[in-house]
Amino acid sequence: MTKNKGIFFTLASGFLLKTVILCGISSLALAQENTSSQSKMKATDLGVKTQELKDIDEEITNARLRASTGSKSKFSIQTEFGYSGGSVGSPIGKTRPKLDAGPIVPDYTAAYGSISGKYRINERNNINLGSGIGLTTPGFEGQRSELQDPYLSFSHLIAINGYQNVLLAQITAHSSKSNLDAKNEYGIDFTHTILTNIGKSKWQAGLSTALSYEGYSGFVSKNAQAAQSVIGFYPFAEYAFSDNYSFRTVYRGSTFVALRSATEKLLWSEATQSMGVGMTITRDIYLYPNIQWVWRDLRSDKTNVALSANINFF
Repeated sequence: MTKNKGIFFTLASGFLLKTVILCGISSLALAQENTSSQSKMKATDLGVKTQELKDIDEEITNARLRASTGSKSKFSIQTEFGYSGGSVGSPIGKTRPKLDAGPIVPDYTAAYGSISGKYRINERNNINLGSGIGLTTPGFEGQRSELQDPYLSFSHLIAINGYQNVLLAQITAHSSKSNLDAKNEYGIDFTHTILTNIGKSKWQAGLSTALSYEGYSGFVSKNAQAAQSVIGFYPFAEYAFSDNYSFRTVYRGSTFVALRSATEKLLWSEATQSMGVGMTITRDIYLYPNIQWVWRDLRSDKTNVALSANINFF
């Protein structure tokens, strides 16, 4: 077992431990609230006023976080969709430039997403069971679609001292042809998103931390340059124009990858950024059209046009 692999398992274990601790604290708090509600019935009989359990929307106020964590119903359908398009000059073409410095390397445009059934355990905890959806070169000859990579996830929502937090743990069983050809059998992902208001202004600032590990059953040429482990730190900011529209930007300059061919080394990925408009259609429908660029080679023909959408049903 390589040193780097051990580092990532240590990080993953620490992250999972923190998740479990936070979930435990939340569950304890919920138990206390339930006990309080029982006492509240007795207090009500005595004519004493009591406070109702808080709606989670009073804690998680950010529109994107609300939509990305699903409906407030006990059972619901949660979907996420995205489109990685071409450059600003050719947004709906068949190919798009890779966001790397140097010569333009074309890649196929793609639509992707996921659909899952969600069970809401309580105000703060959710379980999702779903599958990914892939569509390569949408609208062009050679278009390919595939239902792929079933997954199971657990999410936890909590606000602490004005800081909104969403923690997610997910395990994916890879079933797509590209993953199977590369002997990539499963993936484990941990993410933590935290944000807060900046004073009394309309600005919010936050940080998303992501840790992933890919489980391979063997070494083949197709997976030599694939990522074994990835860790990333992505600061972001939002400015609310109104309840329905906001400016949003994300900086991706702290992504580190360990390749299958050299798991003992951490390689830095190119610093990229996205900027766009967040559109809140309803509480459960959120759209984010945006453009993306690479900082080390800033030019219009090296941009990507993209769209992400969170849509929840029931």
